[in-house]
Amino acid sequence: MCVDDQEFERIVLENERLIHYHIKSLHINDANGDFFAIGLEALWQAYETYDPSVGKFSTYLSWKVRNALIDEIRRDSKRLKNQSFLLKTQISISDLTSEDVVVDQFLWNQIKSELTLNQWKWVYYYIIHDLSVSQIASIEEVTKDAVKNWGRHARKKLYCVLSKQNHVLE
Repeated sequence: MCVDDQEFERIVLENERLIHYHIKSLHINDANGDFFAIGLEALWQAYETYDPSVGKFSTYLSWKVRNALIDEIRRDSKRLKNQSFLLKTQISISDLTSEDVVVDQFLWNQIKSELTLNQWKWVYYYIIHDLSVSQIASIEEVTKDAVKNWGRHARKKLYCVLSKQNHVLE
């Protein structure tokens, strides 16, 4: 199909709602309009590659837009997993003997023995490595609320452990 600018603008105006419909039906938060732009690109591709002998243009267009949006969701998901993996790798590579971290292996072992695995993860990431709740949630692939819960319980136990140690020192 030969592209005429005015004709394509007309098609965009006629099908803008279709793009918004698919964005909404896929529960996409498109605050900055990236997904709408992907929908417009899919509209362009559908306009360029449409073959009238195969079926209706509206059906073909809807299929192209929806699949383009789903493909982008998958790419975003893969990017997030890769970023999470990189963050995990950076943390595991960094050692606890940096200038910013005071290392008392006996104290950390004592604290670790009192905590559950998830509570220890919170201490390790939040206290030792100074990561945010969002970063920890991304690394561990859990919700922010789960991480906050780990921290809430870990704080209680840390208070007990540290107050026991202070009584021993007195």
